[in-house]
Amino acid sequence: MRINQAPTACDAFHANSENGLASGQRNTILRFIETAGGSWSIGELADALGMQKSTVSARLNEMLNQFCMLVEKPKRKDRLSNITIRPVGLPAKQLELLQ
Repeated sequence: MRINQAPTACDAFHANSENGLASGQRNTILRFIETAGGSWSIGELADALGMQKSTVSARLNEMLNQFCMLVEKPKRKDRLSNITIRPVGLPAKQLELLQ
């Protein structure tokens, strides 16, 4: 039995993947991290780039797990919220190539 269902976050995720928006967002985040260096939390990236935390979270998840573009860095305090976080950054080898 099918029911009428409102669009979900999952639907939005797949729509963005299909229309190329996700790729552009990943590139924006990656260029920022390459330029700024260091490690970044979801909140810090969202604040710096003017993006929604949910968008940054989805793109970081893809870059960590699907595309292996980023890696988790050591835990530290978030620069905005002061909450302990697991930030992300460039893999050590990729970071060496940029320098």
